Amino acid sequence: MNKHWDDTMVQAEPPAPMDDAGVTRRPGDDTTAGELHFRELVNVLRRRSRLILATTLCGTMLAFALGLSIPPKYTAKAEITIYTGDSPTAAPTRDETVIETHINMLFSRDYLQHVLDDLQGTVDLGAASPAAQQIDVESAASRPRLRNVAPSWLPGPSELAQRLKIWIGRSGSSEHATSLNLDHLERHLSIRREGHSRIVGVSYTSTVPDTAAIVANRVAELYLAAGLERKRTDDMAELARLDSRIAELKTSIEQSSAEVQTLLRQRSDATRPPSELRDAEQRLQQIEREAVAKGQLYHTLLRRHQEIRDQRETITADARILSLAATPDRPSSPNPFLFILPALILFLICGSMLSVLLERLDRGLRSEREINEALGVPCIGLVPQVAKTGRARRLHQHLLTAPFAAYAEAFRSIAATMQLASPLRQPKVILVTSSLPGEGKTTLAVSLSVCVALLRKRVLLIDLDFKRPSIQRELNGKAERGILDILLKNRPLAEAIQHIPEPRLDYLAMSRCSVDPLLLIAGEEMPRLLHQLRGSYDCIIIDSSPVLGSTETRLLAAMADEILLVVKWGSTRRELAQSALNLLRSPGGSLAQPLQSVSALIAQVDLKKHARYGYGDAGEYFLNYEKSSSRSVAARPAAAFRESRISTSLSDI
Repeated sequence: MNKHWDDTMVQAEPPAPMDDAGVTRRPGDDTTAGELHFRELVNVLRRRSRLILATTLCGTMLAFALGLSIPPKYTAKAEITIYTGDSPTAAPTRDETVIETHINMLFSRDYLQHVLDDLQGTVDLGAASPAAQQIDVESAASRPRLRNVAPSWLPGPSELAQRLKIWIGRSGSSEHATSLNLDHLERHLSIRREGHSRIVGVSYTSTVPDTAAIVANRVAELYLAAGLERKRTDDMAELARLDSRIAELKTSIEQSSAEVQTLLRQRSDATRPPSELRDAEQRLQQIEREAVAKGQLYHTLLRRHQEIRDQRETITADARILSLAATPDRPSSPNPFLFILPALILFLICGSMLSVLLERLDRGLRSEREINEALGVPCIGLVPQVAKTGRARRLHQHLLTAPFAAYAEAFRSIAATMQLASPLRQPKVILVTSSLPGEGKTTLAVSLSVCVALLRKRVLLIDLDFKRPSIQRELNGKAERGILDILLKNRPLAEAIQHIPEPRLDYLAMSRCSVDPLLLIAGEEMPRLLHQLRGSYDCIIIDSSPVLGSTETRLLAAMADEILLVVKWGSTRRELAQSALNLLRSPGGSLAQPLQSVSALIAQVDLKKHARYGYGDAGEYFLNYEKSSSRSVAARPAAAFRESRISTSLSDI
């Protein structure tokens, strides 16, 4: 490596510090660790716009489909007016207590079980056949509580039975009916006070409109019936108690009258001593007072008894139905179309967060700046990805058939950067390797060899990939001998080197090797062979095995003048590239490599995706260059272009 090459090489910068998330922190960057700059965040969202759009559309459609799959629910509400016994403006605290008591009674499990038993008694909820689901109208009409409770303007039992028939008919099966149980009734029943009034609303929600109205009305009607029944029961118990008490008083009064008669006879008996007469007089006065008191109590109980009997004819409940629930004609559940906007916003946010997460987890290398910061070596170029065509064609053939394409321009730029066309001095031996297989090192080595050959340089391409030799297949050659014949059998170079007339390229193929590659590289044969070839060729390009898991590549790196580490765009993780680079320049012994002798190259660059990152490097130029060149020079002969390009390159360099 002479002084001219050392001076023209781009000096590598030390790796920039990184945070725990792997985001490079540049000098002067005031953002905290792990925090994306606003501009970077906008670029991330712009690059991942397709993912965000797909996530948003799919999530919104899924939410809308789920909304459509949920059956609409209908809510019916009946209203009850509560009587507290006071004027509307008096004792608000007592009103609240009374109303809250009624609400708790409506929500009690015993009462709800009573409602459920009543509905199941009216309709056979467990029946499976339509005939078994018919309503016994006479049985429903025979229930006196509905007639006694409901006013004249409320539906009677016959109308209620007809409504239940409609309910069963709409459900189409016993599925909706059998789903009505105590837990279901508690979950879908709502009883609330209407503002600060004495009106209590009884609401029920169901997927069948008639079901909602019937259950809400039944809860209200049976509560009034239960209240009247409680009053009648209390009155009957009070009458029974009064009858018992009146009978006891009557007996006691009769006993007192008999005792009074006895004392009167004793008082009229003159033969009795005066002391007994005085005792009889006192006892008589006491019994007369008790008799008067008992008589008053007796008449009071008789009046109370008569009052209760009179009240039974005009008994009223503590509440009345203000309005019955009508069958709802519109669902109370949200319209599925209303889910679209919230779902759109929600999944838009989720898609954006997913894009940022994927971007933060992406460890691939994509630009020259990332190569410099992550690896600390210069990146000498980007090689665009070539779109597949209907006709199978090797990539190096594009240098001959499409000289104006971005792919050819990329290799001309690499050759100029490495000064491969300079008549003064250039690296004699170039080692092309990668971190892992499948990153495009062989294709790049062949294309670089063809590009240098088009510059009228004597080029030799050597296949030293002992594990997966592919140079011969890439060039469609049929070599009978290769480099192993030279190293193992001392064959002459002329017998092993194969020549391709167009573009005047020589290559040494590699066959499957059964010998330990380390023995071939560590011996004296390989350095002697390379020294012999240096005098015959201007440039020797070696395609070696990937660095990770291949010891022979590290030995070959010590024999090369320049090392090209191929990085696949967006695929090679920076940790893998760093490990490969550390192996290439491992300290100590002959394996230690100068930092400026190692360069990186990004292969298989998707120009359209690369332009979305906004790096401002050669990738954007190649994208515009490919579009303009395909329009302006589509008919220009490739041979004329090559001749003119060669002469121009030689004169410029």
